[in-house]
Amino acid sequence: MITGNLAQLDRLLPQVAGNVKKALELLKEVDVISLPDGKTPLDGEAVFASVNTYQTEPVADRRPEKHFRYIDIQILGAGRESIGYTDVENASDLTEDRREKDDVVFYGSTRKENFVKLEKGDFAIFFPWEVHRPNCWFGEGPETVKKIVVKVRA
Repeated sequence: MITGNLAQLDRLLPQVAGNVKKALELLKEVDVISLPDGKTPLDGEAVFASVNTYQTEPVADRRPEKHFRYIDIQILGAGRESIGYTDVENASDLTEDRREKDDVVFYGSTRKENFVKLEKGDFAIFFPWEVHRPNCWFGEGPETVKKIVVKVRA
């Protein structure tokens, strides 16, 4: 997992390659925070943005998930959110498998889960070997969040 803020993309760009670098370069050119809810292609199916507005939920109500074909760059456009993460070896109890249709599986539990807290302009990059639990409360209760998930073909 890599974290940062859109305002400091220049320091991360020399450290990455491939489609992740291409996606971060696109984030410098496109005002993703202003995108409307829904799907917006940035580079066809290789890099696209999925924008949603929702209320965060308690950690216990959110299921850990993992993707196979895409890397997630999760960006906060508004609000605050906490996201749990761990390596796939620390996940158990596969509870739902939608990898063929939606490139996602869900788990019932995780061990060694850490949390990153994101605010407007912050991002976290999750790779296919990382399980993450998005949309969690930042503090003591729900907040309205606008999140842009840039999907990057792995």
